[in-house]
Order: sequence, then C-alpha cells, then structure tokens
Amino acid sequence: MKVKNKILTAMVFGTILSGLIIPNKANAALQSNGGTPATKSMNSWILKIRQMQEIGGTLGRTDTISTNNLTSNATDLDIHMEKNTEYGAMAILSASAYGNPNKINDGETTTGNSTGIVMRINNEWVAALSSSDAINLKNAASRYKNIYTKEEKYKVGDAIKETYKWHGAKENFWISENINTGLFRSRNGSGSIFTYWGRGYNNWETDVSYGYGEEKLYHTRAVIVVGTGL
Repeated sequence: MKVKNKILTAMVFGTILSGLIIPNKANAALQSNGGTPATKSMNSWILKIRQMQEIGGTLGRTDTISTNNLTSNATDLDIHMEKNTEYGAMAILSASAYGNPNKINDGETTTGNSTGIVMRINNEWVAALSSSDAINLKNAASRYKNIYTKEEKYKVGDAIKETYKWHGAKENFWISENINTGLFRSRNGSGSIFTYWGRGYNNWETDVSYGYGEEKLYHTRAVIVVGTGL
C-alpha cells in the first residue's frame, strides 16, 4: 500500500505558515509560524496554491498547472487549497487525545503548544462549492474540491454534523435552500474552529464574469501531498 503524507499548511504572505502531516500513519509534524495571513479571493486562492509547484512558484519546480482543471503531470507532489473535509480532519484531531482539549482561541494552536497548527479565528476559506459556484472551483478536478448539494449538507469527516456546537461553535447553515444562490465557504468564524458558514450570499459581488464566484477576501491553507504515483 502506498502511503501519502498530507501536510496541511496556512498561506501567509505567499509562504507556508503552519502545517500538520495527516498520512495513513502519522509519523511527523511541521510547523512554521508567521504573522497575519494573506487574503485573496476564492478564485485566486485555488489557482495560486496549485501554482506553487510551477517555475517561479514557492517551491520552484518545473510542473505545469492547467488553469482549467488545475491538474499537472507531477507524480510525486500535489499542492492544493484545503477542502472542507481536510479542514475537518485538522479540527477533529485538535479535539482528540493528540490535540488541545480546550477551546482554541485566536492565535493558539491545535495541540496547545508549538507543535500544533496556529489557528487565526477570522474566517478561513475551504474548497467547497455547489454545482453553480465560482469559475475556477467549478472547473477544478474533483480531487481539489468538495461538492455539496441541497440534499447533501455534510460529508463524513468535514466537522459539521459530527462536531455540532463543539467548543462553543454557533449553529450555522452550510447549504442554501436555493442551491443556485451559491455558497460562502468559510470555517472558524464566531470564535470556534468548529463554526461553519455556507449561506453568506449577502457578501457576494455582482461581477458577472465570476458567475457565483465569491470575491470577498479571506485566508486559507494549502495541503501538500507527498508520495509516489500520485
């Protein structure tokens, strides 16, 4: 069986802020802390994070990222914007025996010490959408996003249903009743890393070139998958 290591990292000023390896068997951890996270739009984040693998990107590799579906011919590395299920894994692990048993406040870590992931409680983008959503997310290959429908309001491991109201998380909507309204895909608002918000259409821009793409600026994290035969 091939083991793929996932390093979950935050994007700060175009660099990696913090990380957590989430492999089939945990065997390492990475943490590199910075200051205030950089903010970009949803459409910008999902493409720019993938482009970290290209020449001139953060890692300076020679991979070529398709601007349509975000795929590349790389077989040893895959960097992508965190999905809702990947954020969920981080959040759930933070409340486990391996994490921080207390409520995590802004600037604290998922373990309660310097080995954990720094959490900035001010809304964090995840790559989750409805079928009518932002252009770059809509075209992205399925492995780079979570797709929700009006009938499927949560997924196993996304820290929505199974962690309902944990650590003071407020009750929020993830899917709009009108799926064509679009989604406001953010986590850790209202003071808890288990808070989620999916129905924020009042914040949407009207620029038709983005369809239902959310142009409000927030930060996110990058997931780095390292292995062979990816």
